[in-house]
Amino acid sequence: MLFTTLVIVAVLLFAFLLMSTEPVNHLNRAAVAMCCGVVVWVVYLLRAGDFIQLVHPDEYSFFLSGTQSSTDSVKEFVSNNIIVRYISEACSVILFLIATNTIIEVLHNNGVFDSLISWLRMRNSHLFLWIVSLLTFVLSANVDNLTTVVLMMGLVGNIVRSHYQRVVYACSIMVSAMLGGCFTVIGDMTSLMLWVRGLVTPTVFSAGLFLPAITSLCVFNLLIGMRLIGRVEVVSVFDKFDGDDSYLRGWQKILLLILGLGGLWFIPTFHVLTKLPPFLGALSVLALMWIVEGLCNLERNGNVLMVQRHYFRNTEFIGMRMILYFLGISLCVGALTECGALMYMRQWLEHNINNVYAYGALTGLLSSVLDNVPVMMLGMNVFPLDTVASSASEFAVNGEYWQLLPFCCAMGGSTMFIGTMAGQAVLQVERMRFGWMLRHYTWRVFLAWGAGLLVFWLTHMEG
Repeated sequence: MLFTTLVIVAVLLFAFLLMSTEPVNHLNRAAVAMCCGVVVWVVYLLRAGDFIQLVHPDEYSFFLSGTQSSTDSVKEFVSNNIIVRYISEACSVILFLIATNTIIEVLHNNGVFDSLISWLRMRNSHLFLWIVSLLTFVLSANVDNLTTVVLMMGLVGNIVRSHYQRVVYACSIMVSAMLGGCFTVIGDMTSLMLWVRGLVTPTVFSAGLFLPAITSLCVFNLLIGMRLIGRVEVVSVFDKFDGDDSYLRGWQKILLLILGLGGLWFIPTFHVLTKLPPFLGALSVLALMWIVEGLCNLERNGNVLMVQRHYFRNTEFIGMRMILYFLGISLCVGALTECGALMYMRQWLEHNINNVYAYGALTGLLSSVLDNVPVMMLGMNVFPLDTVASSASEFAVNGEYWQLLPFCCAMGGSTMFIGTMAGQAVLQVERMRFGWMLRHYTWRVFLAWGAGLLVFWLTHMEG
């Protein structure tokens, strides 16, 4: 059994290495994740009977109902009682992401964001930095990081002509998106996973992370703003259209914007009132958006011009790739949990470290070289929810550990750009040099991370 566990760990480490070095090896990380997810479960089946007795002895005994255990019963239990849990949890997150991304697509296709291009055209480079950063922070608090980064990079690309200035603004967009996504339960896959599993509640989670997130944002902007000299080199003529080419009136755009963003913020309330999964709330908001959009475009439905706008030509592919990648990672981490490897890791950490801030720093450092999604999943599965101790426990619902995880994964994933799909999108769009990033960007992220951790510690001190 130990040998099988080591094989599973080795396969996962090799897969994580391939995924984190995607810009070098050019292998599709979604393909690697899915392939690895299948392989590790096939390896798991070789000793599934022993693993079940280690992790699920009572459940398996109830499943047998007095009958004799056999190879077929073991496989049936694994298929219907173990794997399905991880698939179900992953699908809850995936359906939520599909709904929220489609809401943003509806807003973009109806020109809601077009006026931002004209509004953001300004000469003050530092003011432009702060406005773009705060806008990214707010938008990312409602939508996943990748969608936010692609949207904001597109807006900045239509305004700023200088490549050097775009790189500086891209750095701010990246950090702002990660920080905005980490302090709400609907802003990123990492925090959404915590909410879906019941480890945090929306209000307490956001209240605990807002000050650390906004502090890190301000510190980073002050540091990266030193790289800006002179005025913004704006594009003199719009390449695609003069600001706004949509058909909707101003009040109709504002209505759609209120329905979209307001609906996203209503999802946690929907969950509290109905106790239904969050993705059902997201789907209901999307359905309402589509109905209102249809009424606003009633006279133009069927017009070929209505289908000529696209929400960035590669967004649909990126979204599907992200979904399949997340599903593969869920299977990988599930196998690692079921073989007992994470249980042994927890015992080692509790015996040798036993400090939640050290755990947060460790997950952040891992996120800087590995993807923050698998690192977040590992952090969630290493330590179980503490349902026995008092609410003051670090591992109880809304405990410090569950709030530190997304914050440290966000900052760690921002340090090297390779620790998140959003970061890799920035690298591909602006073709940033790795040496420049290390000299002028990475150390600033670490300082901002440290400032945020200090604020987190001060705001979570007992008494």
